[in-house]
Order: sequence, then structure tokens, then C-alpha cells
Amino acid sequence: MKRILIVLMTLLISFSLSPYIEAKEIVKNQVQLVTVGDSLTQGVGDTTNQGGYEKRIAKLIEKKDHVKVKTNNYGKSGDRSDQILKRVQKNGIAQKNIKEADIIVMTSGGNDLQQELFKLIQTKEEKDILLKVKSHKDEYSDSLNELMNYIRSLNPDAPIFIFGNYNPLYVYLANRPDINQAVHLYNSINSETARENNNAYYVSVFNKLTYGQFQSKKQQAKLEKQSAASFTGTVDNKVVKSTLNGPNKEKNEYITSSDHYHPNNKGYDQMSKALFKTVQKQKDEWIYK
Repeated sequence: MKRILIVLMTLLISFSLSPYIEAKEIVKNQVQLVTVGDSLTQGVGDTTNQGGYEKRIAKLIEKKDHVKVKTNNYGKSGDRSDQILKRVQKNGIAQKNIKEADIIVMTSGGNDLQQELFKLIQTKEEKDILLKVKSHKDEYSDSLNELMNYIRSLNPDAPIFIFGNYNPLYVYLANRPDINQAVHLYNSINSETARENNNAYYVSVFNKLTYGQFQSKKQQAKLEKQSAASFTGTVDNKVVKSTLNGPNKEKNEYITSSDHYHPNNKGYDQMSKALFKTVQKQKDEWIYK
């Protein structure tokens, strides 16, 4: 009798849980992925017509998870975080797509930082750059939070993935660690904003895109010596100017030679791989009906 009761209880528990298990196992036929941001979202530097990381991440998801991925790209070159917000607020179709999105990806901060950094980079005094950048970090933080809050007001449920930025000038100015520190400062704002928001995640690409193929400490030390020996402490010198202002081959294999600033195809491959890794960790939040 005791054995029969145990069997019956087991069957009842299994039966009561089965609807919930089955419901969770119903995978969506299509996933809506919306990208919002600046030139990194627009895909400047990508010669394969994939919108930078946009179509690349879609293909990676389709291959791995066997679902169709529909994408909408709202990236625009040159936009600061406040300009991204204003642009989306004026675009009804963008708002509709964000509301319906299963995954939202953002890039922000590169132009906010660049406007300050390129004004200051002529100086040889590291403290001048960091003090000025620090004085503007609260302004960027407020602006990014406004953007994040607006997107979240349109879509309270979809996971949001926000990229960090990188230093495209490192290989030429390796002896200026203050530039890396300035990028890290802005990246910490992106990272903190993600942590403070529910269901938002930070994606770092700093090491790969900043250092390129020079990933070892030995290689980086060599670059520092070369920069110091060539007097490339600032962009205001013949070595750097002749490289950045002409059609010269880019030294960093992940940055395009067309402007020595944006990722090339290999760079966007790296961005997509980093994003895909984080997106997969949060799969339960976007793949089920």
C-alpha cells in the first residue's frame, strides 16, 4: 500500500509540473533583435554590408539556436548618447520595433568621449586629459541613463546588451596610458549603467580592439618604446599625422585603414563573438514564448 501511494504521489507531482515545463520549452519561431547607437551600430568600416555586428550576431544566433532572427538597425555615425535618444524619440517606427524587440543591443559613449579627448590629446601632460575627462563623466552618465531609461520604458522585458568602447589610437600612442584610462572611465559608466538596470548586460571589447594583435605584455612594451622613440606622444606630430590622415595601412589588424578609427570586418567579427557569448548566457530571457 505504501509503495502504491509513493507511485501515485510521484505521478501527481510530475503531472502538475508538466504544463510549466512544456511551456518553457516552446521556442519562438522568430526573434526580433533591435540595435541602437552610434557608428559602431551603423557598421562604419564594415565592407560586407552586414551593418557591423548587426547581421553577424543574427547569423550566429540562427546557427546556434535554429531560430529566425529579424533585425532593425538604428545606428548613426557621429551621434553622442543624447543625440541617440533624441533621434529615437522622433522615430515612431524605431519606438514600435523597440517595443516588440526580444533582444536590444546598444553602443554609446565613443563620440561623447571623443569630443573631449581629441581636444586634449595634443597635450603631453597626462593629468590634463584625465582631469578634463573626469569633469565630464557625470554629464555622460546622466545622458546614458536617460537613454537607457527611455528604451526600458518602451520595453521593460527584453534583455539589453551595451558595448564598451576601445582606444583606436593605442598602437600609435602606446606611451600615453592616460588615453586608455580615459576610455576605461567611460566604459565603467556603461558597465555601471548595465548593472544598475534590470536585465541589462555589459559587453567588453576593449582588450581585443585596443591592442589588436599585440596582446602580450612584451609586444605592448615594444610598442611603448617605439612610440617614445618616434616622439609619438601626441597626435600633433608627423609620424601620427601622416598615418592617420592618409591611406596608409592600419597597424591594428582589427581597425579599418580607411579612417584608422572604426573596426574593420575582423573587428566586427570580434565584437559579434563577444556579444554572442553574453547573449547566449541569457538565452532563457529571450528565446522562449
